[in-house]
Amino acid sequence: MNLMAAEAVAGGVRVQGGEVWALQLPADAPKRLTLGLRAGGLRVVARPGDVALPGRVELAEIAGSDTFVHVHTLVGELVAQLTGVHVCPLGDPITLYLQPDSLFVFDAGGPLVRAPARPGRVH
Repeated sequence: MNLMAAEAVAGGVRVQGGEVWALQLPADAPKRLTLGLRAGGLRVVARPGDVALPGRVELAEIAGSDTFVHVHTLVGELVAQLTGVHVCPLGDPITLYLQPDSLFVFDAGGPLVRAPARPGRVH
């Protein structure tokens, strides 16, 4: 899982680099947070509502039918699991996209604060 430091602010979370991502948090959410995102939650094609994370390719490894791309971004080092074989030359610019609602939110000390909704599950 990709982990990113953040802080709770009005309307969402502020990530390293200063950008605020819209995200519904519980009223009692702590100020210091860690955001978690599975590698499969990152994409190279934008969808409506996505957040863009420009970066540079650090490593690309093909594992069967997936490509794992390690990317240096302003929010830290991230690993994207892309379906298929992708050619990503080292050092090339790349933009990853994520849906803020797909983030796990943890108290910076460890406990889970918020999990993404699972399709078909009623809260």
